[in-house]
Amino acid sequence: MTQAIAHRKFEPGTTGWTIHDLDDPQIFWEWSEGRHEIVDGVLTTMAPQGFETVDPLEELRVFLEDHLRSIGQRGGKFYREVDLLLKDDRVARPDLQFLTKQQRREQKRISRERGLPEKKYHPVYVTPALLIESLSPGHEHHDRVTKRAWYAQAKIPHYWLLTPHERSLVCLTLKGSKYVEEAVGEDIQTVAVQLFGGVKIPLAQIWGD
Repeated sequence: MTQAIAHRKFEPGTTGWTIHDLDDPQIFWEWSEGRHEIVDGVLTTMAPQGFETVDPLEELRVFLEDHLRSIGQRGGKFYREVDLLLKDDRVARPDLQFLTKQQRREQKRISRERGLPEKKYHPVYVTPALLIESLSPGHEHHDRVTKRAWYAQAKIPHYWLLTPHERSLVCLTLKGSKYVEEAVGEDIQTVAVQLFGGVKIPLAQIWGD
């Protein structure tokens, strides 16, 4: 008689989770059906995204892509809500991340070395050049404190926090082991950063004013 395979219960708030749990097809299906992260071994459900947070983030992505094309920088790419493996028990799902052409090649190389077929689940293994989180009302602490510490420990060079309900953009740059504010803008101000060959971001355009 064949014994039924016992699957772990997919229950947010429980502990002991790692990236390897996603190898279970049933677990992976439930993971994929929602918006989840693994926070130091704890399975968590991410805050829901509303129209007021999604639209400005999309405007920012389009603006940056247009800027990169205008200066002839090609090969890099933005990714929306793709899992980022920071540690076995720490899997983040940034709202937006940017990988350079070289980082995309390195990602493919690592996947090949791990023997993962193209159609199998692949988190991002490399260190992205930029991460952007779009903050939702009532959930700011996770992005401003927890993820700020995570991403600094992972040596991610640039981390931006877009907060539509406050109409603000904070651009952080890694200095040593900690982030420092490179630029901060609110309302209809223009934010200037050195990333991407130097770019000036008109916030009025991001909010759709």
